[in-house]
Amino acid sequence: MNVFDNDSEVLQIGALTIENGTDSVIISGDVEITKTQAGKAQAQASLDFAQALCGAFDELGGQDLPATADKDPSKVVMVDNPFE
Repeated sequence: MNVFDNDSEVLQIGALTIENGTDSVIISGDVEITKTQAGKAQAQASLDFAQALCGAFDELGGQDLPATADKDPSKVVMVDNPFE
């Protein structure tokens, strides 16, 4: 995964979903890492992602990062509920 490069990549590790974005990465779900070959593969995939994520921040170098991510309310779009 090219962290922060696009809004289309998704990584699945067990039931853990990692959604890439240009401004953020969303991690949701869970993964049960068992003491098996499959568990070892899941642990390695988790480590690879964590290293890629930290590496993406390292590549930003001296850029001033904000303390928090303020979501712009003007970008929120309300849609009609299709079930009403």
